[in-house]
Amino acid sequence: IERYPWPLGAACGLLLLGLLSGVLSGLVGVGGGVVIVPGLEVVLGAGDLLAKGTSLLTMVPTSVSGTVANLRRRAVDLRVGLTVGITAAVCSPGGAVLARLVDPQVGTWLFAAFLVVVAVIVLSRGRRREPQADVSDGAAA
Repeated sequence: IERYPWPLGAACGLLLLGLLSGVLSGLVGVGGGVVIVPGLEVVLGAGDLLAKGTSLLTMVPTSVSGTVANLRRRAVDLRVGLTVGITAAVCSPGGAVLARLVDPQVGTWLFAAFLVVVAVIVLSRGRRREPQADVSDGAAA
């Protein structure tokens, strides 16, 4: 990855990547792994480990901003969020160690397979379920 200053094309690409990630994060709850990692690989030519690590950093401001907006809408289950978040924070360093042990090509295939599995699950659930209740009833707070 080039250091500062970025060429105009790379800077514009990063801004567009941030715009896309922010909109998709707020709209459907995705961003880092689905948008930013592949985007950094394409826009800046970043390697997979650097793209994944940088993506994790972008999650901090995005998570704070999204959480505040969802708290205002009463669309956050604090107990579930904190339980999953703390567990993930404790386990994440182990995942980072594993990432360095796995061949980058294998990691890319595993990541792609994971995205396909998630897409199939989401699409199949979407076809079978009735729409969820609107969060404005306060049930999700």
